[in-house]
Amino acid sequence: MPKSLRPWRTVTATPRPDPARIARLERELGIGDGEPSLDGRRCLMAGWGDALDSSDITADEYGRISLTGKAGIHALGAISSGPGGYRIQVDMGFRTIGPNLAVHSGLYFGHTSADAYRFGIAGTMGGYHLVVRQSGRMRLFQHLPGAPAGRALGSGDVHTPAPKAGEPMTFEIDVTPETVEVRRLGDPGWTTGPIPDDMHRGGHFGLSNGSVDNPAGRPFWDYLVVTEL
Repeated sequence: MPKSLRPWRTVTATPRPDPARIARLERELGIGDGEPSLDGRRCLMAGWGDALDSSDITADEYGRISLTGKAGIHALGAISSGPGGYRIQVDMGFRTIGPNLAVHSGLYFGHTSADAYRFGIAGTMGGYHLVVRQSGRMRLFQHLPGAPAGRALGSGDVHTPAPKAGEPMTFEIDVTPETVEVRRLGDPGWTTGPIPDDMHRGGHFGLSNGSVDNPAGRPFWDYLVVTEL
């Protein structure tokens, strides 16, 4: 079995098989009895790979991962995309909701090296980060070297339904040579639309707890699949 597809290791409770989860992952990856649902796109990355070896990563009984480190960030590696760009698809949710619905978590991407983006702290390189708030609002930001705050992209917050505790949301991030776009799947209107911006095209990306500092409310992620566009 390829390293990126090996089972999670740091489970703290007896795993309970989830047939729907297994069937969905098989369909996305075109393995087992599943049929590929990637429209012929080449799969660039699947699963969590070496992330499961990190002491900053923990997995629950369903195989969903969370970040336990104080920094609340974790670099996932580099994407080598084709000429048309790439798509990151991932599930994310919050273990608890509230009382501050403005707190957020998400992903960062577009970096030229493995140096991670840390919310609210000036970094050494530029890139993008997706902010998903517990209210359901989402927004794409650009961050620049030496700037602790990001610059909002697009025409405004995208209002989507508030998630429930423990309930995953599925996001797609499309990076083409000329644009970036983020969608929450479930409704055609839950999208930033293609945003003209070609400043950052590095392949390094990762996860961020963002402004969630309550261990009980940490976000979780699942079903990471990266494909070419």
